[in-house]
Amino acid sequence: MQYHGFCSYPHGGWAITGLVVVSLCALAATMYGMASCRMFYIDYTTDRGDFSDFFRDPTADGDPVMQRVGAGLFSWLVPSDQDRNGDSNLDWTDGQCAGFSESQLNFFTDTIFEVARIFAILSVMGGLGVVVSIFLLSCMSMKRFQIWMMSTVLGFVSIFVGLTFLVLRSKLCNDLVSGQNESYGTECTVDQGGLVIIAALIFWTVAFLISVVYIKDPKRDLGIRDGQIVNDFDKRTEERLHREKERRIRVQRNRERKQREREQKRQTQDDMSSLEDGEV
Repeated sequence: MQYHGFCSYPHGGWAITGLVVVSLCALAATMYGMASCRMFYIDYTTDRGDFSDFFRDPTADGDPVMQRVGAGLFSWLVPSDQDRNGDSNLDWTDGQCAGFSESQLNFFTDTIFEVARIFAILSVMGGLGVVVSIFLLSCMSMKRFQIWMMSTVLGFVSIFVGLTFLVLRSKLCNDLVSGQNESYGTECTVDQGGLVIIAALIFWTVAFLISVVYIKDPKRDLGIRDGQIVNDFDKRTEERLHREKERRIRVQRNRERKQREREQKRQTQDDMSSLEDGEV
């Protein structure tokens, strides 16, 4: 990587700005979605209580009840008994997030669930790393291999984000209450957190495409201007240096103008002082 100056955007202002904005949106959506306790909601029938304790007592059979609960990869939505006004007629969406207990994890965790959680962690870690490298593009240029590495990471992050939906194939979403009665079913539906993850997947894919199409090796950043093939990277560097030269000239002129004004003001004050001394 080569440093070109603060906010020099050596690979192009529009390309870098677009990549930064899209990648930040992607990272924010990824972190929100992975931490959400409403990535999906589970509809299931049970005769042993709600989601917090139906697995504790295998002999506590009662009347089968249809339950709905929000859940994510690392937490679930604990329903509230009543709101601040004491109203007990609440929807399933009224509650607060809580991490899965060890007993819950021991009951429904399987290989697919753990794999989905691993992909979630890789998505966040990979996203954080690649966003840092993208920020560096505002002042540094990358060589071909470095650009290829960045694009590869963006591609893998997109895949990892998509693979978190493997959780929909896990025991939590398909076989949660089969031990109670064969007729009891379990079904998961993507909820608001899952929709945010889908948005993150789209953002990461767009960032990947921008990096592949618009971020180029300085030696291979070619374009056509006035019917001739030119190196756009060198052209941008030349224009940036020209703007910097003009800026320095303007600064120097302003400094000289202010210096002249100060000298004129000082001379005027001296003249006024001389006149006052002469009158005296």
